[in-house]
Amino acid sequence: MLMKSSYNWLFPCLLAGLLLVACKKNTDVPADASTGTSTEPPTIGGTTSAFKDTTDITEGNVNIKFAKTDACFPSNEIFSFTAVATGVPANAKYVWEFGDGKSLMGASVKNIYKDPGNYTVILEVKSNEGQVLHKVSIAVKALGQQVTPTAVFSSALADINILNNMTFTSRSSVPTGTITEHYWDWADGTSNTSSNSFMPKNFPQVPEDKLYPVKLIVTANSGCKDTAGLNVFVPAVYTISGSFDAVQYDGCTNEYFIFTPRLNAAPDGCVYTWDFADATGFVSGNPVKKSFTYQNDYDVKLTVTLKGKIIYQTHKSVRAFGQNIKPKALMLKNVVSSTPTTEKWAFYSQSNIPHGYLSGYRWEMPFGVIDDNFNTIVEQEYTRAATPTNYSIKLIVTGNTGCKDTAVANITIPAR
Repeated sequence: MLMKSSYNWLFPCLLAGLLLVACKKNTDVPADASTGTSTEPPTIGGTTSAFKDTTDITEGNVNIKFAKTDACFPSNEIFSFTAVATGVPANAKYVWEFGDGKSLMGASVKNIYKDPGNYTVILEVKSNEGQVLHKVSIAVKALGQQVTPTAVFSSALADINILNNMTFTSRSSVPTGTITEHYWDWADGTSNTSSNSFMPKNFPQVPEDKLYPVKLIVTANSGCKDTAGLNVFVPAVYTISGSFDAVQYDGCTNEYFIFTPRLNAAPDGCVYTWDFADATGFVSGNPVKKSFTYQNDYDVKLTVTLKGKIIYQTHKSVRAFGQNIKPKALMLKNVVSSTPTTEKWAFYSQSNIPHGYLSGYRWEMPFGVIDDNFNTIVEQEYTRAATPTNYSIKLIVTGNTGCKDTAVANITIPAR
């Protein structure tokens, strides 16, 4: 009676057990519940790419196929294992040990390796009673999780005096693994590849400011890559040289100058601005005409700009006479003394100059007499002839600018 009762209790339990096995047939379960190993581990962020690079291994009556997803962001590296054993009971168990402390049971299972490394995966095909029917081991290489680098870099000016000489520093990182390569695309037709995180770069000397969309592609030891971009401003580098001409015209009457730049390697489109240092403001042009009001040495400055930016400056001293600088020669004359045989005359300079000063007096008198000793008064005695005689006296005055003027006085010496 006791045995029948026990049988009636055992049968429903077995039936429930079979139903449970049937429901879980295709689901990965821990190989040994006592180990505390969970079912398929959760993914670590991101999405999962398609499984690829399937490897097919047959050993005896067991065929194993495994593949993995891409390890690079946004995917996670997940291994998929599928086993088929021939000549085994239909209820045979497939028990997997992944070499990382985790195990699962099922004909098709998946595993995530947290850390990179070479792992030995062991599959045991067991009977329902736990007898090992087949045992197969395979080697897999895992890249691990979070093996995609993050590309970050910055730029700096290496020398304030060399505006196209830059340095670039990569601050890229990767959570798991190391960065093995930095590929720099300078956007000027050149590139560099280096394992170093620091890279100097001399950009071409160009006639206009330029923005280079520099790219950095970093590669981790996993083979995963990331790209960062940065617009790098490189100012134009100019090799301008030279100065300007200042040609004077009509210096003694109505002085003016023509200023003309004489520069080498000045780019097209430049604006030429002049500061004449006479408080009259700035003038733009090429060439320009300029009149100075007063005598002086002016420090004239030429500024060359391109698109509003100063690219060159030069200056030099220009001596200007100014306006109204021509002297006016004037003289007075009178008889100083007279005798029956002679007559003495005196000549007085009344010359003047509006701007500047007189720097020379030249008297050209009869009988070849020349007086250029800066005398403002001269005298000359004349002998009376049988008939009245006419003479001319010439005064030439010179201003400090070299400008001259002439006055002539005519006299008549009476007869004896």
